[in-house]
Amino acid sequence: MEVGTTVKNQPESDYMSSIIEAGTAACRLYGPSKTNVIDIARLLGKSPAIVYKIFPSKAPIWDAIAGNFFETDLRVTPSADGELTSAASRLIETALGQHHLMLQARDGDGQMFSLAVLAAEGTWPSFRNHLKRLKATVGELVSAGITTGEFVPRNVDALASCFCASIISLWDPRFIGALPSNHSELSAHELASFAVAGLRKFTQAGEESDGKQR
Repeated sequence: MEVGTTVKNQPESDYMSSIIEAGTAACRLYGPSKTNVIDIARLLGKSPAIVYKIFPSKAPIWDAIAGNFFETDLRVTPSADGELTSAASRLIETALGQHHLMLQARDGDGQMFSLAVLAAEGTWPSFRNHLKRLKATVGELVSAGITTGEFVPRNVDALASCFCASIISLWDPRFIGALPSNHSELSAHELASFAVAGLRKFTQAGEESDGKQR
């Protein structure tokens, strides 16, 4: 079984995406714990030496596969109608959208979700980058809320970090994997709404605290 475009005549620089594609297919077939480089090479129709020529060991291969999964399957995109929707609403939508993608992966793509859990447990670069992207998205929405007057002006990076930390249970695959099958989306919505409300309270409380210190 070959995956995607044959790599027979590909230049070396193109092998990486083919290896990641084959590795993803292998993980879905056998699971991350049972997949090995030989399986990936077989799906490529090449020798393991070709794989190791691009990736020096198994660890960076798995990290690259996980990174691609986070980037393509687990990346939420806020709605584009920013002028018509409040920043607070878009923050809730983004939080719940990311949560839904995680639940969808857990229930419909279990082998790859298991790889995402491994990436989180090992704090792989792929998982750290995933969290950085989420924080950047949240930061953009917080900044938009400050511009429209929804949030009191303060350090955007700090506010984004606080918001992400407060709802990490909705985004971290380790928490998602532990959720019961009857988990209610309503509770997720309540938590996201609470976090957004806390954003406003946090900024106001911060201003009051600063005033008392002076």
